[in-house]
Amino acid sequence: MKTLSAVPANPLQHAPSIRSRLVLLVLACILPAALMAVAMIWYDYQQSRDNFVHSAMATARANALEIDKELAMVESALVALATSPGLAANDLRAFDAQARKLGAQQNIFNIVLEDAAGQQLINTFLPYGQPLPRDPQDQALRFIMARDSTFISSLFVGPVSSRHIVSVGIPVRGTAGQRYALTATIAAERFEAVLRQQRYPAHWVTSVIDRNGLIVARSQDMKRFMGKQAIPQVMQRLRQRSEGAFETQSLDGVPILAVLAQASNSEWTVVIGIPLDQLGAEMNRKLWSLLLATAGLLGSSLFFAWRIGTRIRRSLAGLIPPALALGAGERVQPASYGLREADEVADAMVKASAMLQQARHQATHDVLTGIANRAMFTDFLERQIAIASRSHAPLSVLYLDLDNFKTINDTYGHAAGDELLISATARLTSQLRKADVAARLGGDEFAVVLCGAGAAETANVVDKLGKLMAEPYVVNGIALQAAASIGAAVFPQAGATLESLLAAADDAMYQAKAARKAAALSGVLSSCP
Repeated sequence: MKTLSAVPANPLQHAPSIRSRLVLLVLACILPAALMAVAMIWYDYQQSRDNFVHSAMATARANALEIDKELAMVESALVALATSPGLAANDLRAFDAQARKLGAQQNIFNIVLEDAAGQQLINTFLPYGQPLPRDPQDQALRFIMARDSTFISSLFVGPVSSRHIVSVGIPVRGTAGQRYALTATIAAERFEAVLRQQRYPAHWVTSVIDRNGLIVARSQDMKRFMGKQAIPQVMQRLRQRSEGAFETQSLDGVPILAVLAQASNSEWTVVIGIPLDQLGAEMNRKLWSLLLATAGLLGSSLFFAWRIGTRIRRSLAGLIPPALALGAGERVQPASYGLREADEVADAMVKASAMLQQARHQATHDVLTGIANRAMFTDFLERQIAIASRSHAPLSVLYLDLDNFKTINDTYGHAAGDELLISATARLTSQLRKADVAARLGGDEFAVVLCGAGAAETANVVDKLGKLMAEPYVVNGIALQAAASIGAAVFPQAGATLESLLAAADDAMYQAKAARKAAALSGVLSSCP
């Protein structure tokens, strides 16, 4: 009795797939990752509030810099105005006109020039020439004269305008050593505009507070709170000149997290108030977002592992078609397969394909001019003759030879000769259609296949090329004359085979060259006495 031999098992049937290995990897990581995620979420929740406070403090400091920048812009405008020729020449009328123009440009409410005794010399709030007051006790004047430095006031109500304003003053010296105080007054609304540009969250309330604790500007309810005293906790911080964050209540009784930052130059303070209920809600939203995100991440890990394995398998399978195309000598196009290793293999195949195509191109094209060489020209013409024989379509061949090329090459060097050949090629191809083919046969000889061109159209092309090629070439600043002798042969009248058609075009070219030489010699003889 015969015993049946066991069929050997295919090892590929039991080999693990990429997808199954990825699933096992996720399962091995999911439990410790889940525990770590819970710990990290709790830690992140604790850190989120600190980071939020730090971020709000950075915003407050940036806003304080903007306040100083706004005041510095006014100071710079005054410094520029102090160099006015009108002031140097004591021409107060001209200086007043320039000050009014500057005030309109820089959104300055009022500009005043006072002497050391407090007598106002100009005041752009009043018409020029009107009697101006004298106030030797003016706060800005006394500060500037005593310290000879820039003065920045706190918020006050203008005695004439009855508006909340701020003044910036600088010391000025005349050409004879006179001392002046040049002061600009700006409206408090200017700082409100600075706050509006910051684009705070809708529930944030930001205030600008001067050295005396008065609210200069507020991002919300500006008119209601402008000029009021800040809350006691803020006043205490101002006296201590300290920055920081603390919980308190706003002027309208809302529990807030107050964040303070002081401007270094003006010593004003920016206070950002963040409602505590909004802050808590934001923290809770972040906590739940992290919990849900972690749960979703862990729950979807297996699914994505399976999908990633599928993509890897597809990436590897995608390399098969370009590999077959490369083996067949076809061009391989660049493509991405979603996997670095697969892309590296694909890139190598693209480079190999490009090298193959380049080698083919070099075998069929002239290296210097880039057009077809003799081999490609002959192959193309042979195929076109076969097509024309079947379809009875017209076909023409042109032979071109550049006159004086050897002389130019010997006289000006091979580099000049190469430039001439490149320029001649450009002129030649500019008159051809996409269906036509131009080739360099060697040296200064060129040939053209005119597909679908009969005798009349060929003669027209020869006439255009003859005129264009006869124009001088400028090579290295030298005008060179190298006209072309052109011979044409029309299929099938001049020849029905490749050899006969080429011979006819060659003969026609030599006849054209001989005719050109004879015409040139006749012209020389006729010019002799």
